[in-house]
Amino acid sequence: MAIEGKMVELANRLPPSERRDRPLPDSVRAFLVESERRVLLHCRKLLAQENLSGDERRKLVRLAGEAEEELQRLAA
Repeated sequence: MAIEGKMVELANRLPPSERRDRPLPDSVRAFLVESERRVLLHCRKLLAQENLSGDERRKLVRLAGEAEEELQRLAA
């Protein structure tokens, strides 16, 4: 398993309340920030397309919003 996959697997083993209370190692934080940035950029790229259904557009807007929130949380 790749190192990044292992980091995500280990991070997800903790309940959300404990994940937020524990400081993340810099390498894990950097990986998560980069992952959320990629999600956000991909959502924005797809949202620029005009052939999306309303449902697809809503899902992408929701995902983009969640990625932005997580980026803000990681920056804190």
